Amino acid sequence: MKLRPTGDGSTWAWASLGGAPLLLLVIHTTLGLRPEHFVFVGMFVVLAWTGPRARRFAAIAAPFVLTGLAYDFLRLFIHLRGEVHVADLLEAERALFGVSTSAGKVPISEIVAHATHPALDALTGVVYLLYLIQVFAVGAYLYFRDQERMQQLSWSFAAASLLGWIIWIVWPAAPPWYVDLYGAGPAVLDAPSNPAGGARFDALFGVHIFHAFYARSSNVFGAMPSLHVGYAVLPALAAWSLGGRLRVFTMAWAAVMAFSAMYLRHHYILDILAGAAVAFAAHRAVLFAQRALLDPAPRKGGASPEVSV
Repeated sequence: MKLRPTGDGSTWAWASLGGAPLLLLVIHTTLGLRPEHFVFVGMFVVLAWTGPRARRFAAIAAPFVLTGLAYDFLRLFIHLRGEVHVADLLEAERALFGVSTSAGKVPISEIVAHATHPALDALTGVVYLLYLIQVFAVGAYLYFRDQERMQQLSWSFAAASLLGWIIWIVWPAAPPWYVDLYGAGPAVLDAPSNPAGGARFDALFGVHIFHAFYARSSNVFGAMPSLHVGYAVLPALAAWSLGGRLRVFTMAWAAVMAFSAMYLRHHYILDILAGAAVAFAAHRAVLFAQRALLDPAPRKGGASPEVSV
């Protein structure tokens, strides 16, 4: 029996035979290949050859995969970033979200980070580590319930990532843990990344997950906006009008992620708000594009068909 793809999207299967090796070659020559590159690209090829439904899933999920692979290329552009913001961001946080104490005005985010407890270390650590898994899991669920919403989520993820990365380059900002270690003076550009409060999670469970994850970080000064929070907000926006338990879950996850970003000392409240704003902007841009593609010309004597939000 010949292995020959047929049905909807069969061109994806043939294209993957050339596109996958080409993509791996580009990654090899520019960055260097790692095992996860083979996993992501190989998984996409397998789905493309499995059948029409699997190919459709691969096509809708492609923005997730391409964005994940593109993140590594960010390190090629870090040298183009502007002046790193350290003291001005801290002062803005203190002025807008500070609480008067005997020691002066202290940012709420700092107070939250100092109120540590093992239970909170465990909860926030798990949520922070699963920041991508949650987005992909909600996307997979939406594939079986509402594929249009999954498409919204996948393209919003790509758009939010691109917007966030551009801001990181144009307006690089130091995270709170950096100020704790190096102060609010001129940026130490070769400062290594740090797990900050995530180190307590590693110590609590006797693992090195946070240390390993942040050891591979390509950008220390990417605190503004918080894409951890932005990625958590995207599923809540995609699932909002569905209501029910999915809305409750995604909203609760976004809230806990925002708390975790402060508690683990990775972000200020300003970073969190910026992350939510980036997510909302990306979501609205994708909805606008979908409406334009579904109904490019205005109807006479009637409203345009609505696209679910």
